[in-house]
Amino acid sequence: MKPRLLLALPQLPQDPSSGAARSARTAAEFARQSGFDVRSIATTATERGQKTGAAPYLKSMGLDPRSSRVPGSIFRTLDYTHNGIHYSVLDTGTLQAHNWQKTHGRQFDKMFDYELQTFEPHIVLTYGGLPGDVARIRRARMKHCRIAFCLYNLGYFSSGHLLGELDAVITPSEFLAKKYRDAIGLNSTPLPDPIDPEDVIAPERDPIFVTMVNPSIEKGLFFFARLAEELGKREPKIAVLAIESRGTAGMVVGAGAAGGFDLRRHASIMIAGSVPKPRDIYTNTRVLLAPSVIEEASGRVVSEALVNGVVPIVSDRGGLAEMCRGAGFVLPLPADLTLATRKPPTAEAVEPWVEVIRKLAFDPEFYAGAVAKVRDAAIECSAENMAKKYAEFFEKLITVGPQ
Repeated sequence: MKPRLLLALPQLPQDPSSGAARSARTAAEFARQSGFDVRSIATTATERGQKTGAAPYLKSMGLDPRSSRVPGSIFRTLDYTHNGIHYSVLDTGTLQAHNWQKTHGRQFDKMFDYELQTFEPHIVLTYGGLPGDVARIRRARMKHCRIAFCLYNLGYFSSGHLLGELDAVITPSEFLAKKYRDAIGLNSTPLPDPIDPEDVIAPERDPIFVTMVNPSIEKGLFFFARLAEELGKREPKIAVLAIESRGTAGMVVGAGAAGGFDLRRHASIMIAGSVPKPRDIYTNTRVLLAPSVIEEASGRVVSEALVNGVVPIVSDRGGLAEMCRGAGFVLPLPADLTLATRKPPTAEAVEPWVEVIRKLAFDPEFYAGAVAKVRDAAIECSAENMAKKYAEFFEKLITVGPQ
């Protein structure tokens, strides 16, 4: 009999705005590839400011969600299969990831308890620290399920009571593992963000743009605005692209206005909407920018860039440097650039970034050398290597016990 794993997420597993959701989903897919029987329950909530339901987005991915009303309830679910895993997703409308539990929590509890009784999973793979999430984890433990918790951010330092109850905690970097170990004594298993080649790797490449994904404040919106302004003024042949997510075109323009300049006047600076699959980003990306202001737990986009042969340039905060794996460029941000900053830094502050981008654009030998290092680093985060590590993790959790 196959071992069984239930992926239970408080948001859409295919949420394009959530690296955590996509990492947890891919981890479950790796478990399936290694011989587990895998099912998933989730909600349609996302981290993006969606104005339409999940069904059109899922259809744009080539999936075929079937809507059905829950017997004896006003609620509906979307049911579909993706990469061999059956998903039953509670339709929470256009609510975001943290806003659905008050109105839909009881119905999701029923779905969760039904899976515990009928599917009888050996492992529940999950995340979330709201009261409803915690209660579901505890009910699963009462059913003798092993809990594998995906800890993908810095928001759980006050949740030692919950983390201490878990059988295993996955962190996406040594940086984050050390943060929690030093702060609350938590032992976790560092496993880099898993990559699904079909989802992430562009089948064809025409590398043109210097690209930033999700130009939000925490990801470095104001630094990006100044960098784009300097490139637009001084190097108009370098094409710059921002991909919307939580950060939007309006935010980029507004950040420029806060610095006294209008980014819209530069023909070389473009902003595009979110895309169904990450691979659509990397088709035309030459250089990836990740000027995050916060301490990133890891930086999934860096791994995605590496496997696509894209050169990353990242800030020196959090786990971004670790995710570069010796490739790309790790550059400083001004020390006073924080989440409270509401205007772009000076032109001098972005100068090191401008110089590296210029060399990557106009020095073929320099660019070729950078790409060669990217190719070497990509071996470490390849799907083959990651699948093996995740399979070993899940198998050990069942046969040996808590990790």
